[in-house]
Amino acid sequence: MKNLVFAGLVVAQILDIGLACSADSETEATKLETVELFPRIVAVSFHSASLNKRKRCVVVLPVDWQQIEPADRRTLVMLHGRGRHELSLIDDKTIRKQLLDSGLFVILPDGDDGWYVNSPVRKPDVYATYLEEVLAVISQEFQLPAKREQWAIAGWSMGGFGCVNFAERHPERFAAVSSIIGLLDFPRTGLPAGQSYKVPAERFGTDETVWEQFNPLRKAEKLKEMSVLIITADEAFDRTMNEHFRDRLIKLNQPQTWILLKGGHTFPVVKEAMPLVLAFTKKILRKSQGE
Repeated sequence: MKNLVFAGLVVAQILDIGLACSADSETEATKLETVELFPRIVAVSFHSASLNKRKRCVVVLPVDWQQIEPADRRTLVMLHGRGRHELSLIDDKTIRKQLLDSGLFVILPDGDDGWYVNSPVRKPDVYATYLEEVLAVISQEFQLPAKREQWAIAGWSMGGFGCVNFAERHPERFAAVSSIIGLLDFPRTGLPAGQSYKVPAERFGTDETVWEQFNPLRKAEKLKEMSVLIITADEAFDRTMNEHFRDRLIKLNQPQTWILLKGGHTFPVVKEAMPLVLAFTKKILRKSQGE
């Protein structure tokens, strides 16, 4: 109920912006536009109140989705990596089919280069708030239930960082979280050579004490009610970060599933990991509903 109220509040904020404008501006600001990209894959564009610009989100729909009772709809939020976009997975024919066959409502937001955080230095860049807005808008448009037992979140690279960070901020929202080659001990310094990533100062600033509030490792205890899947690769620069995060969960007595694939921090690894994430997500969401 809390999430449903929250979703309503976010959508109401969007509507309020329109009321402050002329009738024409209101229509433009609040209008959702839906375009079919492929059968059962639609792009939904809307004016983002948080970013104050028009944004697009891709949604993959199950077979005969309108016949699925709203209370039975299961949803996976999938966050893209840095330099990628909301169509990156859809553009891959194999992954597209896997998403279409999953039976899930899959939400693929456009996260730009925002790391899915509210930047401490670029104040207009409130990408954590924006992600909340996306979920509220799409939930309302497709009548997605607010029960955490029917929601999961995942992502790769920057999106792996983002999905864990977002799940930690909203532990009441998700039953499962899956990270693929995610930067899960970041932003930080002091990692071994070849096992680090330059912190974007334009996004996170240069104050390392501020960085700590964004590092998923520092808030790992927030995931205690969630099922966690961590996937990395043996030659990926993020491997040490993921090992640190896994070890932190072990210390917290937090069960997790750890998978180490062959390869580096690459899209082929993401492609290999996708069916693992989908299988994990469906298993947990079925289990959460007692099936």
